[in-house]
Amino acid sequence: MNKKHGPRERIIRAATRLFYAQGVLSTGINQIIAESEIAKATFYQHFPSKNDLIRECILHYNEYIIAVMIRTASDSDTFSDFVSEWVTQLKKDMQLNYRGCPIAEAAFHVDYSAHDIGETISEIIDRWYTILDGIFSTMKRQGQLAERVDNRLLAQRMIHLHEGALTMYRLTNDLKYIDDLEPFMAAVLDLG
Repeated sequence: MNKKHGPRERIIRAATRLFYAQGVLSTGINQIIAESEIAKATFYQHFPSKNDLIRECILHYNEYIIAVMIRTASDSDTFSDFVSEWVTQLKKDMQLNYRGCPIAEAAFHVDYSAHDIGETISEIIDRWYTILDGIFSTMKRQGQLAERVDNRLLAQRMIHLHEGALTMYRLTNDLKYIDDLEPFMAAVLDLG
């Protein structure tokens, strides 16, 4: 672990990597502490519970997703380009040890009633919708989307298709769900 980062950042980086590679349930606090090269007391100063750490890792990954959305939009001249860039980025991400959406992965393994993780995930998804809504508003102003398009509904459907494809890939380990995502989005989100 790179000690140029402070203990909190090292914990988040180690936990995010381990949660993603092994799953939340298979990753123990002691393994995160060892990987972070910090003392147990230091861990608990920053994260009183594993759920606190999971929540922080989800928020950390969310920032990456938002940056990807914004960069993808800025690199796209049309809505079709946006969809194509979105899927291309997903395929790049999949070249790593890919287990699907890390936020969904964590959500499937935590007790929502014991912590505010469910609320955090709902807020994250709502933020994704809001960001996409803004991207689509810009596309409308630039003539890339018809004025009649419901931005929020389009955002919800894109996330629905994206997460559905990732879930099916995770269940089957079959890349056809990712390969089919772009044409499926184009067909389902037909805006003509």
